[in-house]
Parts: sequence; C-alpha cells; structure tokens
Amino acid sequence: MKLSYSPADDALVITLKDEALSYGEEVSDNIIAHYSEKDELVEIEILRASSFFKKQSEVIVPEEAVI
Repeated sequence: MKLSYSPADDALVITLKDEALSYGEEVSDNIIAHYSEKDELVEIEILRASSFFKKQSEVIVPEEAVI
C-alpha cells in the first residue's frame, strides 16, 4: 500500500495494488474508487482531504469491490 498527498490539489491517494487503472467511480462525496480491468479495487482517491479528516465521515465501499 502506498499513500500520497498533493497539497496543491488537496487530494490523498491510497494505492492498494500496482496495476493499471481502468475506470473510477464516485462512491461517496469526494471519494473516488479506481478499478482495474478485472474490476479489482486498485486505488482510493479522497478529494478535499484536509476537510475530510477534520470531520467524522463514513466511507462505504461497494459490495462488488474486490481488494
């Protein structure tokens, strides 16, 4: 797992697997899940990360997500 934060974009990216991204979908406000061609969860992107971590939030990962 790899974490990277871009202060300019205020985005936190959590990379779970070293695979090419095929598509992404917004799973919650300002949270984008990125998947591989095999529909495996590869990366989670949190937009407006500084405000996300200042308040309590609930993240819901779709049941079909394969980690």
